[in-house]
Amino acid sequence: MTRPWTRLRHGWDRFWFAPRSTAPVEVLRIAFGFLATLWMLSLIPILEPFFGHEGAIPVRELAPGVWTLFTLVQGSPLIWVLWSAGVLGAVALTVGFRTRLAALVVFVVMMSVSRSAPLAFNAGDGLLRVIAFYLLLMPAGSAVSVDRWRADPGRLWTFPRRAPWALRLAQIQLSVIYISTVWEKAAGGGWRDGTAVSYAVRIGEVSRLPVPSFITNSPLLTELATYGTVAAELAIGVLVWNRAARPWVLALGVLLHLSIELTLAVGFFSLAIVTLYLAFLPPERAEQVLWWVRDRLARRRRRRPVAEPAAEEEPGERTVPEAREPSDPEAESAPEPEPVLVPGGSVIASSAESAVRRLS
Repeated sequence: MTRPWTRLRHGWDRFWFAPRSTAPVEVLRIAFGFLATLWMLSLIPILEPFFGHEGAIPVRELAPGVWTLFTLVQGSPLIWVLWSAGVLGAVALTVGFRTRLAALVVFVVMMSVSRSAPLAFNAGDGLLRVIAFYLLLMPAGSAVSVDRWRADPGRLWTFPRRAPWALRLAQIQLSVIYISTVWEKAAGGGWRDGTAVSYAVRIGEVSRLPVPSFITNSPLLTELATYGTVAAELAIGVLVWNRAARPWVLALGVLLHLSIELTLAVGFFSLAIVTLYLAFLPPERAEQVLWWVRDRLARRRRRRPVAEPAAEEEPGERTVPEAREPSDPEAESAPEPEPVLVPGGSVIASSAESAVRRLS
């Protein structure tokens, strides 16, 4: 076997199967679980109007091989049962309780909802489904989870080393998203002539913060924004695999999607894609983040006021009463003299001896 082929095979095995810390998986699981919970809660205003008894979305026939559980519950109160299962699954995924089952439930509910009304959802909802599927394949409950606490409480914050093949799939997915996006935009006239961004931010139905007219009406600024978006997406898709360039291109991606989130209503797409960035978090950095959270929680517990227990008497010890000065027994047994009322309402002692005794 030739040396190049041997190196290629070893590199392949190392990329997919060399054990590494599961800390990035746990960070991705917690972030996605929180985002999935928000996604489930966002369905509350539309669930009944879309899928209820008189909902706007009719029950439709699906293509062969396409499935959704909404065909079983659509038009009945059971849609809320399916939704409740999705909420519980998302919360369980966040805390790492029955993690693999929770990821499966979240994936099935997301798939069922979005396939029942494909025109009501966008690429962000599809990306959430994909992340849920990848988490289903990952060892996402191996640390910082209820599952790990139940199995071994003393090693809750210890990260085992596992083969990262499922995490690699998520990383490749991120790269494919950006490269395919650039490919599609290269075929669009608005992206080639530099006007796409100007048109997008002026669509009233999806705009959020208005972009000043001097930007949207300026050929130079709109071309910079349009071509800069394509260049940034291409850089992320390619250079994310370079360790030195990775932090910079991911930071560029965060700024890009932050600007999209502020100007356009694109649903959960920006949040989902930034969550997928966590798949590239270095294991040592992910461990530092989670240990920082652990230390913060420990400090908060120490700051809570604890009631001090009452002092208990040592066995064999007796409380000795305070010594008192001896008093005159005759004075204590002597009767109190009766006061004498005099005109003017003042009270005086009947004898000087009783007055002295009172003072002493």
